Amino acid sequence: MKKIALLAMSAMCVLALAGCSKSKGPSAAALKAAENGDYSKLPVAKNPATKKAYDFGGMAVTIYDWWSNPDAPAASKAEEDQRAYRKYLEETYNFTLIQDNLNAGWGGHPAEVANYCITGGDDARIFIIDGRSAFSGLAANLWADVSKTPDIDWTKKKWNKAVLGVMPGKSFAVGMPEPRHCLFFNKRVLQENGFDPDEPYNLQKEGKWTWETFEEMCAALTKDTDNDGIIDQYALSGFNGEFAWPTIYSNGGRIVNVDSNGKYYLDMSDNVLEAWEYVRRIFVNYNKPAGEGANWDYFKADFLSGATAFYNNQEYDAQANGMLADMKDDWGMVCLPLGPKGDGKYFTLNQDNMLVIPSYYSQDKVNKIMKIYDFWSDDVPGYDDPDAWKEYYYSSFRDTRAIDETMQYMMDNSKSWNAWLIPGLNYAPLSWSICAGADVQETYESMKNELQATIDEVMNK
Repeated sequence: MKKIALLAMSAMCVLALAGCSKSKGPSAAALKAAENGDYSKLPVAKNPATKKAYDFGGMAVTIYDWWSNPDAPAASKAEEDQRAYRKYLEETYNFTLIQDNLNAGWGGHPAEVANYCITGGDDARIFIIDGRSAFSGLAANLWADVSKTPDIDWTKKKWNKAVLGVMPGKSFAVGMPEPRHCLFFNKRVLQENGFDPDEPYNLQKEGKWTWETFEEMCAALTKDTDNDGIIDQYALSGFNGEFAWPTIYSNGGRIVNVDSNGKYYLDMSDNVLEAWEYVRRIFVNYNKPAGEGANWDYFKADFLSGATAFYNNQEYDAQANGMLADMKDDWGMVCLPLGPKGDGKYFTLNQDNMLVIPSYYSQDKVNKIMKIYDFWSDDVPGYDDPDAWKEYYYSSFRDTRAIDETMQYMMDNSKSWNAWLIPGLNYAPLSWSICAGADVQETYESMKNELQATIDEVMNK
């Protein structure tokens, strides 16, 4: 029986195993021995430059984040096996690597990272960063170019492709991406209004979960139930920005785009404006309005109470401690519907943490650190179940289709996006205004200069 791979529980778990076995190299006997904890029969990797086994001369590398405790005991047999395998790698290739807390806290982490990358040091570091550091550090040339490191196979399934695409050549991570933007639906409400309770799943599986079919369902679910001339049943409890951003990408658009010269600009293409017109139409016609004195997040309570059929936000609402855990009605989860100008693939937007190496180091030192991480982050022999990540999620959902279908799409197609990474770029008022009914073109015209100025200040110097 195959062992179960370590689970990629969240964006913070960027160091989890990728869950795929090597396609060549170790013999069957060596792999069998390794599965039982004997790694001595595995072939030793050779440096293509020297034709000899890699030897890093005792280099000590530390990955710094804002949460780790390197002295914490292993939490599972899988983690014990991972530690044992990493110990073998350290002894075989003569290095050490630990993940530790920078002790600056979440709030102080970006400044500490920036300070080190500017002033430098004699040690060897990799930093885990998030959106607060990524593009500001990129603009300041703080991140090394790891694409120059020889003998790294970037096609391995362990690499988080969305993170690789955020800052190409600079950012990296391993493990499954964290699922994000999605659309939840109430099965009882759908059934009581004449739909198959799994209709969104069925349409998604057939590739027919599109703007058009979603709007048709919204129109049927929004009605005057007592014939008094006032709409009293609405289809959607909508979170405007969390609906708008993936909808733009579903139509082949971007919030912020990059031209052929590497210049960042506010995307006002036809695809983007078409997406905004659609978003506006959905929110004006089918989104349940706030009652008098309601909190900003009133729409969450409306969905929980069964007042609407659909609710959009992010997958974390479905987790064990999320808002949907105690919902009375059964619910499901699908990706946002596809626009007419997109690539036809269901997806989620990626906001995972990233790893970077300081550009302060020489390229030779960067190469050594990156190759050490490549070894250290490889799969533990025997942990080869590509579906192991699903086990973590099954207990949080009311059905398996949310994981086997929707989340599989998300894992297969987690899209990089950049607007959330640009410091000071406040694009949220676009969704506030347009979802409240403002004219799309006029809204963009009124905000574009300020938004572009912020983009230029950070990214186009």
